[in-house]
Amino acid sequence: MKPTNPATPFTLEPVTEVHLARAPLEKVLTQIQFPRTPELVSEDGELRLAAALARYPVRRQGISLNLTIGPGPGEVKPEQATTRLFADVAQTWQVTVTETAVSLETTVYDSRDDFCDRAKEVFDAVAQVAVPPVVDRVGLRYIDRLHDATDLERLGEYVAPSLLGVHGQVGGSLEIEYSINEALIRIASDERLKVRCGVLPPGGLFDPAVSPCPDSSWVLDADIFTTEGGFEFDPSALDDRLRRYADHVYSFFRWATTDEFLKAFKAPAPVAAKS
Repeated sequence: MKPTNPATPFTLEPVTEVHLARAPLEKVLTQIQFPRTPELVSEDGELRLAAALARYPVRRQGISLNLTIGPGPGEVKPEQATTRLFADVAQTWQVTVTETAVSLETTVYDSRDDFCDRAKEVFDAVAQVAVPPVVDRVGLRYIDRLHDATDLERLGEYVAPSLLGVHGQVGGSLEIEYSINEALIRIASDERLKVRCGVLPPGGLFDPAVSPCPDSSWVLDADIFTTEGGFEFDPSALDDRLRRYADHVYSFFRWATTDEFLKAFKAPAPVAAKS
């Protein structure tokens, strides 16, 4: 059960997922990083990935620029890296594969089970083409945003006071242009939860993954990740870890938001069928 006292400390106690009709999630993404595995971005690798990722038929190729430190003092070498992109027709889900990482992101998140099931499909597809020697990092990130004027007016009712910063605490002719809070929570010896939240002005942003909004907005960005790697690229083990991470982030989300928030955003009760 979610504690009703907003002063209750945050813990990793699991919370039952509640479907929200107006879910404020703007983007959810996960990324697995590993040492160079060039077979994944080869022509043959792309064909095999495409066959395994049939629900993402839109295929594109990109080039990213990486900077590496050279042997000489101050020497920096730019290197081009191939990126393989696979997306659904609506462009709401995208899989990105490079020789050192694979990621899945969406703007139409429905549930933890759906997202994690899709991520497991991606991990399986990678393993079918070329199993990376080890995993360097696992990350999962949820970005929520409120930008409706009515919701922003009720922000004090929706969000735990400790996450509001100076929002609502200035008066007279004073106006807050932006207010950002940041915390890094140690959840295990090799795992951290980084949380950033706050009010942004129109067009404001604090990270490239958070796209600018034409209106004032409140953003909650929760990023859970490993700080140590070196473990096996095992799709089942990665799936278990990702589901645990999703549980942890959702526990924080429910701690950060109030019962009033749930009342305002949860799905309406089903309409009974007429006899």
